[in-house]
Amino acid sequence: MLHKIPTDQLEIGMFVHSMEGSWFSHPFWRSRFMLTKTWQLEKMIASETTMVTIDDSLGKGPSLPEPPIEPLPGDAPAEAAEDAGAHPAMMRRSRSMSQDIELPLFTRLSPRERAAEVRKASGAIKRSRAAVMNLFADARMGNAIKSEKMAPLVEQISRSVTIDPTIILNIARLKTKDEYTYLHSVAVCALMVNLARKMGMAESMMQEVGMAGLLHDVGKTSIPDDILSKPGKLDDMEWITVRNHPQRGYDILSASEGVGNIALEVCLRHHEKMDGSGYPGGIPADSLSVYTRMAAICDVYDAITSQRSYNTPMSASQALAKMQSWSGHFDKLIFRDFVDSLGILPVGTLLRLDRNELGVVIGESPSNYAAPIVRCFFTLTGNREIELRDMDMGRSKSRKILAIEDPEDWGWSDWPDYSRQLLAKDTN
Repeated sequence: MLHKIPTDQLEIGMFVHSMEGSWFSHPFWRSRFMLTKTWQLEKMIASETTMVTIDDSLGKGPSLPEPPIEPLPGDAPAEAAEDAGAHPAMMRRSRSMSQDIELPLFTRLSPRERAAEVRKASGAIKRSRAAVMNLFADARMGNAIKSEKMAPLVEQISRSVTIDPTIILNIARLKTKDEYTYLHSVAVCALMVNLARKMGMAESMMQEVGMAGLLHDVGKTSIPDDILSKPGKLDDMEWITVRNHPQRGYDILSASEGVGNIALEVCLRHHEKMDGSGYPGGIPADSLSVYTRMAAICDVYDAITSQRSYNTPMSASQALAKMQSWSGHFDKLIFRDFVDSLGILPVGTLLRLDRNELGVVIGESPSNYAAPIVRCFFTLTGNREIELRDMDMGRSKSRKILAIEDPEDWGWSDWPDYSRQLLAKDTN
């Protein structure tokens, strides 16, 4: 449902459907997006836009009830052209992100404490795997799903994520191709909880999205094993069978008691895409809730970083770089939160560093997989390119990453080509 509210009533978690006034005065190049950052909220409130339409089916609703309004026709206008004569880094829009980059807030554990948490997380993974296997077996036999039995497992996974998500996410990634069907659901549960935590959702909501992640693929029980484990390309009929699994899962969960609406929606829509090219319904972005958008990202990330019968797993940074390159697939703002929640930066990410420098991520630190290797290439002191210099942020104690930046905010509309050139250069 759409609501029109004053700009100063906006809150983190609201989905902006449209903004009033001339688009020249709009603080963002697009008019439809999820508010997930403090700097976005500050920028909206400080702008000349006085009224905003939000969609509570895709995000948080208004604090004070407002009468619904009809959707506005048409797409958001294109972004205003920039001054082509200026250097790209001189064309940066005003932005209030001056604080250090928000990396995941992991609990600092001693070696003994971390070893104990690893044992607890391993136990939670084993119990979850057994529970998901039993759940899938019930679904195959036509029995109703008993989601209440899964709630304690979601709580255990959520607890592990809160203490240090790297522990349980690393363990979940170490699944064999034979375990993939079951542990994929466990991994997506942990990824959903971790993303919800990053987005500032309430504890009760984190439990709901975690349950949605655990149940999202129950429809795969309708796919024959020879198709699920087929090492080669699927034929047309096999692909039709696979594409039916979200609807089949939705039917199974709908016939079961105690399954929440978020889990039902995520099960049905986790293969939909922002450009409307997904399945089973080809649903456009405006009709996809924040939970569906979250699940689409978590599902794909775990899939392409896992050992399966038909693919070799990618590294974390390779997977994120690949996902970042797919146009129209994911919600860009939620994907950015997802990257932040993992503490892993994809290759090609533009970073603002201390000492007034810009750099591009070229890989993962061998000493700390969550830390990047950064290639510095530009100084804001004088706004000029500098001699390329690589820094391993896993080893560097004196340098800081201040922010993950959008290249278009700095005027690099050709960033994919430019960043590839930077990555290809020899710094020796």
